[in-house]
Amino acid sequence: MKGTAILEEPGTPARATAAPGFESLLEAEQAGLLRLARRLVWDAEEARDVVQATLADAYEKRHGLKDLQAGPAWLRRILVSRAMSHLRRRRVWNVLRDALDGGTPLELSPEERFVGAERWRALGRAVRALPSQQATAFSLRYLEGLELDAVAEAMGIERGTVRIHLYRALKKLKAERALEGETP
Repeated sequence: MKGTAILEEPGTPARATAAPGFESLLEAEQAGLLRLARRLVWDAEEARDVVQATLADAYEKRHGLKDLQAGPAWLRRILVSRAMSHLRRRRVWNVLRDALDGGTPLELSPEERFVGAERWRALGRAVRALPSQQATAFSLRYLEGLELDAVAEAMGIERGTVRIHLYRALKKLKAERALEGETP
């Protein structure tokens, strides 16, 4: 990771501070981690901070990673833990606030874009009102597109517990009419 302070300690070349496989893992996963962090905290600057903290944690714990094949899931779990801690401290979700800035196709009319923006804002308000475990499970599953097992591993809970959080989140979102039309 070029220019990342985590891997470059003063007076030590980057190759000497981390194993080449670990460094390659971080380079390969950094963009995905940033995307996931942005979907969890919905603020670009805060997402970068969460990813930086995740990379710092991963670097400190790198000797505990025995299998590089498990590295992506391991990094996601660290990131989700960091993001949840961040959200607990902040106590307010700024979910989906920036989602519409770049996500609306140009071929839609202004009225269609407005309706879409209003639906996203309503969903964002409803997701912000969810308990953090439910909101995280919902974001990982339906916004990030992770499978149930990957969500469970990232959150550090059992698959059945993820299903319960998803069920309760969907039930609340439907009651708030935040999910209209096709439901996930």
